Amino acid sequence: MPRRTAAPPPQRRGPAEPTCWARGALDLIAYAGERGVPRSAFGPRAGRLAHPDQRIPVSLYYDVVEAAAQALRDPLLGVSYIEQVQPASLDAVGFLAMASSTLGEALARIIRHHRWITEGERFELDVAGGLACFGFVPWGPPRLAHAHVADMYAADCLVLVPRLTGAPVRPQGFGLAHASLAPPAEYERRFGALPRFNAARNEWRLPAEVLQRPLPGADPGLVRFFSRYLEERHGAAPQPASAPIVEQVRQRICESLPDAGVPTLAQLAAQLHCSERSLQRRLAGAGLSLTGLVDEVRRTRALACMEMGLSAAETSLLLGYADPAGFHRAFKRWTGVPAKQWPTASPRA
Repeated sequence: MPRRTAAPPPQRRGPAEPTCWARGALDLIAYAGERGVPRSAFGPRAGRLAHPDQRIPVSLYYDVVEAAAQALRDPLLGVSYIEQVQPASLDAVGFLAMASSTLGEALARIIRHHRWITEGERFELDVAGGLACFGFVPWGPPRLAHAHVADMYAADCLVLVPRLTGAPVRPQGFGLAHASLAPPAEYERRFGALPRFNAARNEWRLPAEVLQRPLPGADPGLVRFFSRYLEERHGAAPQPASAPIVEQVRQRICESLPDAGVPTLAQLAAQLHCSERSLQRRLAGAGLSLTGLVDEVRRTRALACMEMGLSAAETSLLLGYADPAGFHRAFKRWTGVPAKQWPTASPRA
C-alpha cells in the first residue's frame, strides 16, 4: 500500500501592494525623454506602463523615479520635475483644484482625492496655532525614491504656491526625513529655505493665512462639474471587476474622455484584462457597441455640462473632441437644436 503523505500547508499570501496612477510614471518618462533620455533607459519596467489611468504597483513608480534621476544625473529630480509640471498632470483632480476659490480649498480637494491617486502614500494638511502643517509619508521600506518624492511634494507647496498666488511664502519650519541629496546651498536656492535633513518626518509649515489666498482661475461651475465627475469615478473604482462589463466599459470611457480622448477597443480590452474579440462579443451580447456607448456617455455628460453653464468650447474639450465642430454636429443630432440655442445653457464664453 503506498504511503500517504500529508499535503503541504497552504502558503499565506502577504497583503497586496498598494497601487497608484500610472500617469505619474509616464509623465516622468516623458519629462526625461524631452531631455534626451530614451524610453529604453527605463528597461522592462517601461513596457508595463500602457495607459495613464492604469493602476500600477507603487514600487514600479518608485523604480521609474530612481531610473529617471540616475539617467538625468539630477540629484534634485523631484524639484526639477515639479517646477515644470502643469495642473492637467493631475487630470480632473488638477482641474478641480485650479477652479477652486482659494488655495486652501484647492489643497483640501487634492488631499481628499490623493488616496485614489496613490493608495500607499499619505499627503496630509493640519491647521493649528496659526500654521498650515503639511506632511508626506512614502510607502514601504526606505529607498532613494522616497527622498526624490518627498522633495517633489515639498517643492509643490514651497515653490509653486508663491507662483500660483503671486506672493512670496516664508516657511515657518521645513524638515526632510532623508539626508541631503545635493549641497545644502542648492536646496536653499531652489526652495528659498534650508531644510533640516534627517528629520523625524517630512514636514513643512506655512502661515495659515496663505490658505486664504484667492486663485486666479476660480470657477464655481467647473468645481461642480469636476466634483460630481470625480465622485462618480471614484465611487465605482474600488470594485470594477464586480460590475457588469457594460458598466466597466462606460466607466473607462468616462475616465478617458477629458484627457486621452475616446479609448480604442484594444485599450479597453487591455484595461479589462480580456481580448478585443471577447470584449466586442460581450458588448454585442448586450445589444451595444463601443461607438454607441461613447455616444451615450458623451450625450449624457454634454447635457450635464450645458446645464451647469459651461460653454460649448469647454464641454467639447471635456468630452474629448479634437474639433469643436464635431461636438456641435453631435449636439444637434442629440437634441435637434444647436448648442448655443440649448435652453438651459448660459455659456460664459
